[in-house]
Amino acid sequence: MSRDVTRKYVGKCQDHGSPLRRAARELHLPETYGDSYGKLLLDRPLFVPESEITAFADDLKALFGLLVSLPDRLYDGDPLRYCAALGMDPRLAELMSRGATGQPPVHARADAYHDGTSFRLLELNVGSQLGGTDSAQLNRAFLQVPAFKEFAERHRLGHVDTVARVAASLRRAAAPVTCGEPVVALVEANGGLAAYRHVFAALQEAMLGHGVRLLLGEIGELGEENGKITLHGTRLDVVLRYFVASEIVDDPAARATLDLLLTAHRTGRTAFYTTLEGAMFASKGSLAMLHDPRVRRTLSDTERAVVDRVMPWTRLLSRAGQPADEHTELLERCRTDRENLVLKPGVGHGGVGTVVGHEVTDAQWQEALATRTTGDHVVQERVRPAGEPVLDADTGDTQDWVANWGVFVDAEGYAGAFVRALRPEDGAVVAYANPGTRGTCVFTVPA
Repeated sequence: MSRDVTRKYVGKCQDHGSPLRRAARELHLPETYGDSYGKLLLDRPLFVPESEITAFADDLKALFGLLVSLPDRLYDGDPLRYCAALGMDPRLAELMSRGATGQPPVHARADAYHDGTSFRLLELNVGSQLGGTDSAQLNRAFLQVPAFKEFAERHRLGHVDTVARVAASLRRAAAPVTCGEPVVALVEANGGLAAYRHVFAALQEAMLGHGVRLLLGEIGELGEENGKITLHGTRLDVVLRYFVASEIVDDPAARATLDLLLTAHRTGRTAFYTTLEGAMFASKGSLAMLHDPRVRRTLSDTERAVVDRVMPWTRLLSRAGQPADEHTELLERCRTDRENLVLKPGVGHGGVGTVVGHEVTDAQWQEALATRTTGDHVVQERVRPAGEPVLDADTGDTQDWVANWGVFVDAEGYAGAFVRALRPEDGAVVAYANPGTRGTCVFTVPA
């Protein structure tokens, strides 16, 4: 966060006649993006030092490399043994390991809090099915407001367009397949398009702005022609995956189509971006392994420094594979430190299944611990986010909001960011499943 620029922005908004005050209320958004997100906007963008967020992204890249190394470090390179140690459903593990190379592409989004000193990682979402990639639509809309444009120029504000980075990745993936502009289809699980069509339409709109015409389809609509994947008869150069393993595990036809996709990818007929392999490292349980004493002993001093710099203390609650004395010690810490801990499922989104220690009683906490010592549940040190002051454009009142920073990272490093924010009184889980959550874009401030 950039306190100086934030203070100046909020200060200008305190003037009732300032055009900055209502800038977020009067944005001219692209039609589809506006229909999807226009009523869920925070009253200002957020600001962060460019050097800070790029350094955080560099640490995320290094952390991703550590996660990918875990099967080799502990399980002789066997991804299924690694997944079993996480408490993962063996059927999901088998699907994720199909076509695995041991080197999934760096395509991830961190969810992080800023504690006033540094970013702290809550979870790392890995794979091509990430929300928020089109948030630069909002950056561009702010820069079309004359008062904001003047403010941005005075403070030399910048931003990274995540969709531009994704478009570049898709073109690189397509390079072995076609010498022209690639034909790309976003592919969801069967029935998945209807539920989130407004989100995908906004992404189509953003992609088209970067020259990529994005087709939409579901896995059951894919076919094959001479080794090339097709959608409604159109031959595809790249399949952009938006389905996840849990959505196809009970669908034999979809699993068979996954094998077609992997064959087309392996033979250079249709690129598959990204395979399911990366999902093996998206579980919060994977992050928890980095604080496990067995893993810590394999890390270099530099690697341990990255983990400690980025991650709050996080551990798997499962007894599986843990020495009895270490597990007893872990549970004792959990029982006595409720106020500073959070329980989470290893795989999930929107805060579903999360138990926040300081929001429950001792009895409720003990019950939650007792029922989460199997499977993939983790315990994580509570991060206390520093508040982001936001002035209400109608009332003129300023209140601190809790910001959940979505920070994208790819092979080149920092790839853009957006924020979901919530007033503290509206709950502890900052996600759109919580109706009080609002979204905004991020501008970087140079040194």
